[in-house]
Amino acid sequence: MPAQTPYDEIAYPYAVRAGTHPARLGALARVLGRNVAPFAQCRVLEIGAGDGVNLINMALGAPRSQFVGVDISTEAVRLGRELIVETGADNVRLEIADLRDYENPEGPFDYIIAHGVYAWIGEEAREALMGLVSRQLAPQGLSLVSYNALPGCRARQAIRDLLLFELQGVDDPERRIAVARETLQFYLALWSSETPFAKTLAETAREMLKRPLGLLYHDELAETWEPRLVSEVAAHAQRHGLDYLCDAQPRLIGEALFEGELWRDTLPKHGRDYVRFEQIRDFIEERAFHLSLFCRAGGDIDRRFDPARLGELYIRGKLEPLALEDGEFGFKTFFGGEISTDDGAFAQNLLSLAEMFPAAERISALTSDLRQVEGLMRLCVMGALELLTTPFPLSLRAGERPLASRLARAQARRGALGVSSLMHTFVALADEDARRFLTLLDGTRTAMQIASAMAEATGVAFDDAPKAVEDRLANFCRCGLIEEGRA
Repeated sequence: MPAQTPYDEIAYPYAVRAGTHPARLGALARVLGRNVAPFAQCRVLEIGAGDGVNLINMALGAPRSQFVGVDISTEAVRLGRELIVETGADNVRLEIADLRDYENPEGPFDYIIAHGVYAWIGEEAREALMGLVSRQLAPQGLSLVSYNALPGCRARQAIRDLLLFELQGVDDPERRIAVARETLQFYLALWSSETPFAKTLAETAREMLKRPLGLLYHDELAETWEPRLVSEVAAHAQRHGLDYLCDAQPRLIGEALFEGELWRDTLPKHGRDYVRFEQIRDFIEERAFHLSLFCRAGGDIDRRFDPARLGELYIRGKLEPLALEDGEFGFKTFFGGEISTDDGAFAQNLLSLAEMFPAAERISALTSDLRQVEGLMRLCVMGALELLTTPFPLSLRAGERPLASRLARAQARRGALGVSSLMHTFVALADEDARRFLTLLDGTRTAMQIASAMAEATGVAFDDAPKAVEDRLANFCRCGLIEEGRA
């Protein structure tokens, strides 16, 4: 039996990671001139997959694709295998292995994900990670490697030094977490808000105290935690025959794509070397995290915007129409920002996207106007819209016998505080009633039968239950929890 690891001692709070989904990663690659395997029929490897929830959620939306997860935690893999059986995700396989020893004879893979691994392993393991990606990545494949970055993590490094100093001689995992939290609270009372660096340390400590205990234990208190410069990671990948494509956070590709102000101002420093530009921007913006996308070296990468590449991609976004005057059309975005346009045709397309959210529309079906396509792309890099290679398998209507995601229902049965949506996002559940309600959406009950079951379980008067069911079903549709084909 494999030796017990820190991840067996204290559970890591695994969840779906929106930015790792191949439908999102593939869309960015297409924008930059790269062909990628379709999500509906591909092979995906996740290194550090934990309990596999990230892969299982993907797999349920792509039954003809194959997913393999690798992790060192025996307990996490055991729980994940139980979840695979419970959800029927038989196109997922989880394996217990150290990445330094792992080889998959069934490769290559179209997508390789290593989220939250690179900065938490030593030099030998980092070398093994890049070697594994290099050997297993398909010719047109994409690999996502995420990591904490410098210089943005300098304050966290300082706090880690402080915590490790205070934790000398404290070995019990739960006690280490308790002492770490006590230490953060102690120093918060002493750091002066009038001193810039002390103020930054205090703000960082407050954020740490808000995080789940498992994150604090496995991030700041880990045996190894080494944030890296993006230029260092790109150079490491290049030594293994991999090119840096872009960051998987769409807002980070806009400067080069449209040669924005920062790109132009720093041109004398980077000379159109994209990795160098990324590093310069990190120094300016103090970036603390990267989702770096890599591809095989030597292929085409064209970072100039070409609207023709977007036609067959899908686009979606949560937009709320605003009332503006003087021929202006306005929308509130998901993150609370506001956008406006005086182009009526463009506004109508945005209104269409708002009305169909959370579903997506193919761009070529939405518009053939190249100026509008550029406008849509600009909104993507602003974070107001997002690109996909394929729409998510969700329904806008609950239908006669509502069917919620198998994974979300399994998570609700286990008492999870949040579940995985069909959009590959995390959805918080307010209380036990919300979890109970979700488990009832198994495709066998009508809305009236669901209302009756909820009324019996909660004691809510039956006359009030049908309206509550209707409202909650509508909310679950908006959250992307209802499967397609049931309307």
